[in-house]
Amino acid sequence: MKFMQTTALALSMSFAGYAAMADMPTVSAVEVEADLSAYENSNALDFWPTLDDDLGKAIADKLNFDDATAPRLEVQLTKVAIDGDTVLPDSGEFNHLEGIIAVHSGLDSGNTTEGKADPEVLQSFPLTVVAKTGEGMELPEGWYLIAPSQEDFYQAMVAAYAEKVVERLDFE
Repeated sequence: MKFMQTTALALSMSFAGYAAMADMPTVSAVEVEADLSAYENSNALDFWPTLDDDLGKAIADKLNFDDATAPRLEVQLTKVAIDGDTVLPDSGEFNHLEGIIAVHSGLDSGNTTEGKADPEVLQSFPLTVVAKTGEGMELPEGWYLIAPSQEDFYQAMVAAYAEKVVERLDFE
């Protein structure tokens, strides 16, 4: 899935909001693909068919967008697992997202048809996010541990992965 921002910024943006956006990396596009084919029985996309879209949107929300000369961000999710197992239980729960992140030079340079060069890779790194449960944790008196819903946990994993992708970007 490919994301590009096409909306104009409102002129009434606050100074604080503008300063925060100025600190965000600028890209031409974000492309996210969930390719779990390395794991024969992986069923994560049966439970979460919009995982690549959801992750792409979460990452795009943390970036500025410019024209085709800005770097292009490519994220390939390669593993979704629960405690190391790529066959998720009937609930669809997972606590492990793994992938490869690559930053390429410009949107148009990704065209590898005859006569065009491969895009220059400005940065590339693997990224794994794993959630651990709080089971066995001693809580202070009067505190209670409440497990998140399946949807809350999904959103938290996607948001955490997106945050770590953007934190690690270093191409300017």
